[in-house]
Amino acid sequence: MLDTADVCKKIIETIIDIIGRKTSQEYAAVTIRKLLKKLQRTYPFLQYIEIKNTRSLELEDTVAVNESINDVHPKKIGKALKEIMKVLMNSLGKTAGYFFIRETREKIGIKYDIILQKKMDVDLTFMQSTYLVEKQIINLCDIQNYDIIRRFIKTLIDVVEKQTSKTFAIRFIAQHVDALRESHPCFSYITITDVRETLGSEEVVVQQEINNIDKQEVGKAINAILKDIEQTLVDLGRNSIAGTLKMHLTIEYLAKLRNMGVIITPYNVSYSAMFIEVIKTLIHIIAKTRRENDAILTINEILRKIDNTYEFLRQIKVEPAANQDDLYHIVITRDIDRVSEGDARRAIQELLENIIESQERELRGEFIQEFKQSLDKKYLSRIEELGVNLHLIELHQVLLNQRE
Repeated sequence: MLDTADVCKKIIETIIDIIGRKTSQEYAAVTIRKLLKKLQRTYPFLQYIEIKNTRSLELEDTVAVNESINDVHPKKIGKALKEIMKVLMNSLGKTAGYFFIRETREKIGIKYDIILQKKMDVDLTFMQSTYLVEKQIINLCDIQNYDIIRRFIKTLIDVVEKQTSKTFAIRFIAQHVDALRESHPCFSYITITDVRETLGSEEVVVQQEINNIDKQEVGKAINAILKDIEQTLVDLGRNSIAGTLKMHLTIEYLAKLRNMGVIITPYNVSYSAMFIEVIKTLIHIIAKTRRENDAILTINEILRKIDNTYEFLRQIKVEPAANQDDLYHIVITRDIDRVSEGDARRAIQELLENIIESQERELRGEFIQEFKQSLDKKYLSRIEELGVNLHLIELHQVLLNQRE
């Protein structure tokens, strides 16, 4: 089994290799050696990592890690590794820094990536996604109401068009803008037209005066139109557009929208509804190989096992059916809708991991695939948007099975 020393060796070797291909192995080794020396003041345990002279050695012999580093808490080492990555990213520049972390994650491989994330609290995927915002490629303060609402409405039209048609999307969104003008005056500064009919140059015209309106008020207006459009599309039998909308908006605009109080989530998918559907799906899968009451017992036991970490889970309990003709009942309070996104994500991830581990070994490998196929797409989209990495859970399970 890999220990902390192995992971440190792998990631430092990978960094030297990536930098060395753009410069030289010797330059890369000297750079990392100096950086480790500098950071030793804050992280004394970095003295256990030695970068040797590369002139006479192969890359795998360049880095030596003393096993004493295994006595240090993994998360402390993880904090130091994140600091190393950040220093290197900043020194490489905007675009190069972004691709540097992506290449590092790809080269170390899934096995090391899982250990970094699970044991050392180093999430390279998260670091990559937040890097551009931290570098402020576009200064968020420079994005005005005019820019944000024009981009949002244009993107909204494009996303709705993919499920319907260009004509429907323009008229549909224009109608919603008109309907919301009384409750949200900022929409009075927006005109939406079909340029194929008017021969104009812009589908979405926004007056500069909208910049004089408080950003939070504009944010409320955006939330209102997003909710109305999501609700109407779902009622029409179409899919949620939240996930696609987030994919089409850049990181900078998403960050600005968050600052304005805009939360892009699928219509009517509260945390309480999400947990209910996840638990129902888990019971359904487990009950295929056990009795339903055994499945319910398993769910309740695991909820109680992890509710010391996530106290809001104490508000969830599955009550078995009173008799054969009745249905089981999931007891849950609405207070759960007030938990943070991070807590909801981590709780679902830990619930899934514990459920899988409770299954027979031969059932674990296909569990996530069956879960994805059984859970309603609306709720599957919601938990994935929260950041629950089902693929990573599946890969982790494969690695565990291989070790067994």
